[in-house]
Order: sequence, then C-alpha cells, then structure tokens
Amino acid sequence: MRHYDLAVIGSGSGLIVMEEALKHGKTVAVIEKAEFGGTCLNRGCIPSKMLVYPADLIREAQRGERVGVTFAAPKVDWEKIARRMRRQTDVNQELERDLDKTPGLTLYKGEAAFEDPRALRVRMKDGGEERLSADDIVIAAGARTRIPDITGLEDAGYITSESFFGDKFPQKPYDSLLVYGGGSTACEIAHIFSAFGTKVILAVRSETLLRGFDGEIGPFVGRELGAAGVRVLYYAQAQSIRRENGLKTVEFRDARSGERYEVSAQEVFIASGIVPNTDRLNLASAQVETDRSGYIRTDARLATSVPHVWALGDINGRFPLRHKANYEAGILSDILYGTGSLRADYSSVPQAVFTHPQAAGVGLSESEARSLFGEHVRIFRNRYSEVVAGIAMGYSKHREDNGFAKIITDDRGRVLGAHIVGPQAAALVQPYAYLMNAGGPEQAETKGTWLPVQRSMTIHPALPELPAWALIYSQDLK
Repeated sequence: MRHYDLAVIGSGSGLIVMEEALKHGKTVAVIEKAEFGGTCLNRGCIPSKMLVYPADLIREAQRGERVGVTFAAPKVDWEKIARRMRRQTDVNQELERDLDKTPGLTLYKGEAAFEDPRALRVRMKDGGEERLSADDIVIAAGARTRIPDITGLEDAGYITSESFFGDKFPQKPYDSLLVYGGGSTACEIAHIFSAFGTKVILAVRSETLLRGFDGEIGPFVGRELGAAGVRVLYYAQAQSIRRENGLKTVEFRDARSGERYEVSAQEVFIASGIVPNTDRLNLASAQVETDRSGYIRTDARLATSVPHVWALGDINGRFPLRHKANYEAGILSDILYGTGSLRADYSSVPQAVFTHPQAAGVGLSESEARSLFGEHVRIFRNRYSEVVAGIAMGYSKHREDNGFAKIITDDRGRVLGAHIVGPQAAALVQPYAYLMNAGGPEQAETKGTWLPVQRSMTIHPALPELPAWALIYSQDLK
C-alpha cells in the first residue's frame, strides 16, 4: 500500500489544497472517478454560461424597440454555440495531462472508498484496484442531481446536467422541453431554451422559484419568465411519465387542489436539487459523520468528526457554489500548510442565477433578518427606472420588468443582506459581499456597515448607482 502526505478525493476545488501541499514539498494523491475539473468545469457554471450569453443577446435584442432599435429575428448557429461550449469543457483533458506530469503528484483515475480512517481503496476505470493511505485526506467528491421517484421515469428517459453537458447534448434546440425543478439550474435552462425558440414548461414543486433567495426574487423571476413565453407550473408534483407519439408525457398532481393533469414535451430535464456523493465513499469505515441528508458535517476549520479527514465543496452541504468551495479550499490550505488561523464564515456568501432577468443576493433575506433582528431591521429599495443607466436601457416605472435592488441593514447601518434582480445583478451585488466583510476587530463599530458607500463616489451614469442610491436616497422602510 502506497502512503502519501495528502490524498484528495475529487479534482474540483480540492486541487487548490493539492497545489499548496505540493508547494510545501508534500506527496499527494488525487483520486477522480469522472472528468477532471469538477462540476463547475464539466457540467455547471462554465458550460452553462456559454449558452446563457447567446440567450441573453437574443432577449436584449427583443427589447431593442424600447430604445428605438429594432433587430431582425436572430439566426442561431447552434453548432458554433456547441463548439464554443465544448472548447471550455475540453480543458479537463489538458488539466488531466498537466496533473499527470506534476512532480510529487500521483493520479488515481477511479472511484475511492474508505477502508479505515487512513486507508482508501480505489476501483480504477481500467478495471483494476489500488489501495493507498495518507496522513491527511480531503473529501471534495461533490454531489449529483437528485433523481425523483416518478413512475416510469427510467423507461421514458430523461436528462440531467450531467448527461446534458455530456453524451445527450442535443444536435439542435428542442422543439419542446419540460424542466422539472425551481432552482438555479432549472431557471437557467428555461431561459436558455426559451430564448432559442423552444417551447419550455417549467414545473416547480413548491409555490415559488428560487426559494433560497429573498422572498421577492422568485415571484419576480417567475413572472418575467412567463412573459418571455415560459409556461410556469407551481405546486406541480410529478406522478408518472410515459413515452407516446414521440413525446414524453408527465402526469402531475397539484399539491394544493389535488387535481391531476398532463403535460407533454420532446424532452424532460430533471433539475430537482442535488444529493451528496457520500453514499459511495463507505464513510462508516472511516467513522466520518454525516447529517440526515447525507452531507458530511464540518466545522469552521473544514474538519470532520475524524481529526485528519477534511471535507469541502458541495459534499458538506453549505451552499453548492464553486466560489464557496474555492473559498473553503483556501481556508483549508492555510490550516494545513499556513498559519492555521483562518476560519470559514458563511454569513455573507454571494450567489447569482444567470436566468432572465438575472438575480443575485448575499447575506440574509428580509424574512431571515426580521426573524433575527426584529424591529431593528431597515429595508432600502431602488428600481432600475430610478437611475439614468436603467432608463437608458429602456426601463420605466410603468413596466412589469422594472427590476430592483433591495438592501437590508440594521439600525446601526450594518449590512445584513443585499438582493438585486435585473441586468448585471451579479456584478451589482458583489460589492456588498466585500462590504459585509470590510473592517476588522479594531473597527468593530463600523465593521460590515454601509459607511464606505456613503463616503465613496459612485460612477455616473452607471448601474452601480442602483444599489448605492437605494441606501443614500431612498426611504428607510421599517
């Protein structure tokens, strides 16, 4: 059995820890059962954005008449779009080749499982088996799409983000597509294909989209997707699915009324959340504890219940976002090979959904803030139609698509949350993530407050005025 200083299960953000270990002269093993690079590179944020941007262009062209510019119907070169997307995902092959030549690093191309707290067994892709041990083991094995229990689903066939960005990527946009789910992936896929002319049905199991965001975001996005031609079904619980006449027909039950109805589409995209890949790791043999949903329990040091075993990324159940995983990898790198002083803080994790309209948020929602701080909560708002940059883009007070910025503070001015829906929402929210982390112990009175916004100049006319002016000029809504 070969022994290493560090073993990393998964080749996404775990590679950040690997790189730091190699810098310190450690021997490292990386085990990867699929494509190198993790979810983000192969079936998540990177390939999806190669589809989102062309879809955004189509939607913006359709809005051109508002500002006096009319475009002809767009001509979509789907093959070129697909090539550009694959050019990004093919980086995984280059990454694998580079890693294979890295001194001090050994790659194991297979699926790992614990034999005991320090030993791993790897079922190799080529059919063989390898065993190894390590002083420290980092579990960064990610998660996969949760497949709902729907009668006939396997027989009828379906796609997920794993297969869609793999061997089931379509030769052309679907004629019709049923997307089952209401989260980020579902909303982005609905936007992409509706823009390309597909008849999209978005079936949401609950009362709203994007339940992890502030309560005003989901309903707004739902209305705008509906206005763009997406048929949005709420309280839609899939009961069964069958193939007939070249289509896939899904029977739904309305969770409110109990009514049953059917919807047909060329393809069904399952985007009903994720499950961690912990069930494949034999964690019981390592005595690594998980929660009821199977996620590995970690503390602020990314430590598990076993002292030398660590976990980061989707598999620990804290925000399934690549930038969160990268952040954790930086924390863990410091703990293992640096000062050891850093700790993970999840109070200001920014997130964005690249649907149309774009939505983004950081920190507490209004309901969460009121639950924690009660009468000390202050709500500030502004709309795109209230800043010149927004007006120039064709937004007005009388249009339903007039997006907004919503900043939540306490009565001392400390930023508790920021939420934006509309153009460039992700870029506009990001400064508030910085703001919520500004200052230090010596600035306890102003740490995390919006005082720097008040003291700073904001470029005019530009969209950053939207959230800045929400704080500076709008009424404080208690």
